[in-house]
Amino acid sequence: MTNSPKPASPILETTADAILAAKTIMREARYGAIAVLEEGTSHPIVTRTNCALTMEGDPIFLMSDLAAHTKGLKQDARSSLMLGEPGKGDPLAHPRLTLIGNTTRVNTLTKSEQKNEAAQRQRYLNRHPKAELYNQLPDFHLYRMKVERALFNAGFGKAYTLTRDDLILNEGLTEKLKDAEPGILGHMNEDHADAIDHYAQAHCNEEGGKWRLTGCDPEGVDLMRGEAAARLAFKAPCTTVDEVRKALVTYA
Repeated sequence: MTNSPKPASPILETTADAILAAKTIMREARYGAIAVLEEGTSHPIVTRTNCALTMEGDPIFLMSDLAAHTKGLKQDARSSLMLGEPGKGDPLAHPRLTLIGNTTRVNTLTKSEQKNEAAQRQRYLNRHPKAELYNQLPDFHLYRMKVERALFNAGFGKAYTLTRDDLILNEGLTEKLKDAEPGILGHMNEDHADAIDHYAQAHCNEEGGKWRLTGCDPEGVDLMRGEAAARLAFKAPCTTVDEVRKALVTYA
């Protein structure tokens, strides 16, 4: 009796291009579908939620204690988040990314944690300005998904499994930019609006308009115009303000 050949794996070898494409989906996303285990029954439930990212790349959410998905996360932090816009035509032909990890409320017990929480909350508000309406309500709290791994479908026949190290930056890379980010964004948005509009048109293939920067990290900057979002990736990681400035000048 001969052994039947094993079927070929549909998972491709991870490439730099696949990682960049997955990161772009993450950085551009402003909402996604989060799956949790329902409180009391442990049945999977899925809901649409707004999201942003920490500077490292973990998703963050501003969630109400009254929401079913929040109650589920308090019972069991295991969760997944699907990101990716379907676009025109067959929705299954467009890239989508499913992040898998644990989503828990951001702790604010120490002064350091409070500072970190405030910075993450501001990143969320930069992406969702209208969320300021409920940002101060007592039942809304910041939650963060610690990504463990991801499933990336880049189109028909293009499936990848990605690790946390593939997608999430080490805090050593972001340390010097965290305190500087508000100043970078303020300076660019107030004094260099024309440059930001140029980035959107020339390097992100977007229409011109009133674009603004909403985030900066070692690998690029995030742009928004109304509800539209775009990503300008740097050619090499930037860990200081001067390196970010020089990188942005090269795109001017």
